[in-house]
Amino acid sequence: MENVLKNIINKFEIQSELESFKELNSGHINDTFLVKTTQKPYYILQKINNTVFPNSKAIIENKTCVSQHLQDKLKHLPIEKIQRKVLCFVKAKDSTFFYEDKEGNFWNVSIFIEDSITYLKTENAQIAFEAGKITGNFLELTKDIDISKITTILKDFHSVTARYQQFKRALDDTSILENKLSKECVDFIESHIEEMLAIDIAIDQNKLPLRLTHNDTKISNILFSKENKALCLIDTDTVMQGVLHFDFGDAIRALCNTADEDEVDTNKIEFNFNFFKSYTQGFFTEFKSISEQEINLMPVSIKIVPFIMGLRFFTDYLNNNNYFKTKYQNHNLDRAINQFTFVKKITKQSQQIETFLKTIK
Repeated sequence: MENVLKNIINKFEIQSELESFKELNSGHINDTFLVKTTQKPYYILQKINNTVFPNSKAIIENKTCVSQHLQDKLKHLPIEKIQRKVLCFVKAKDSTFFYEDKEGNFWNVSIFIEDSITYLKTENAQIAFEAGKITGNFLELTKDIDISKITTILKDFHSVTARYQQFKRALDDTSILENKLSKECVDFIESHIEEMLAIDIAIDQNKLPLRLTHNDTKISNILFSKENKALCLIDTDTVMQGVLHFDFGDAIRALCNTADEDEVDTNKIEFNFNFFKSYTQGFFTEFKSISEQEINLMPVSIKIVPFIMGLRFFTDYLNNNNYFKTKYQNHNLDRAINQFTFVKKITKQSQQIETFLKTIK
């Protein structure tokens, strides 16, 4: 394996001699390696999973396009600072930003951001504030990017309409709706679907501006300094055209749920309103380009993203668990119940959320 990796890394414009490789297990989709060289900077070598992402070349082109845009925005800074604030990619020796191996796998290399840390869960309100700042900053800096240059990697990724249609097809084909919990999930979906279509309808009616969105703004995709200052939003494989509610809602889903998404004890699931406030304050510290209609739909976006995840988990359960990795038969059912419970907990605080959002901007 080491000889294979050596051959691949040598296809890129690395400035010093190779010392070692170390596989990183933080991601769930791509193969990622830390590459140490005789001189810094070190590098991150990544193979795109072409089963999950058949259009791997387009992913790398998207990532590098966004990276270059961000670097141009920060060109007043020294290169060392830019490389800590932006995921910067290394060119291959043929002047592209990728290498395609004999098996058709696409590889890319980025600069390793040293002395950085990540969090799997939100530790405190300060971390939530910094997470909001870095996500808001990403959206602000990319507000004028030419999104026609960005390929859509996952069509209808955040479309409630498409996810609901997938659910209905699975429901028609299933024979495992005998237990009470499954029926409760179906009832929850059907009783909430009208409200959850709000953003889809606004997009169809051209009431929301389309922007570049990250689409995976969970806390673990943010690098922090050891002083707990947010440095960089990473894992840009899913940058696509979208609306800001996707990134805002996804961040809140991961950041404000007091329980893991695999938690089966629903009594442990709460909406952390203090973390929500801190994240939102940080978000609006950096993000200024927002319309009144976008503000109006932010409260419902917090519910829509976990609702989509619940739909996806439940649909996969109906389809006999053929997409998400599971540890037991009802794993996806439990995950769906978890997400739908979180939606209920958010709903209980809807008035507080709406009041706070009116005061923050």
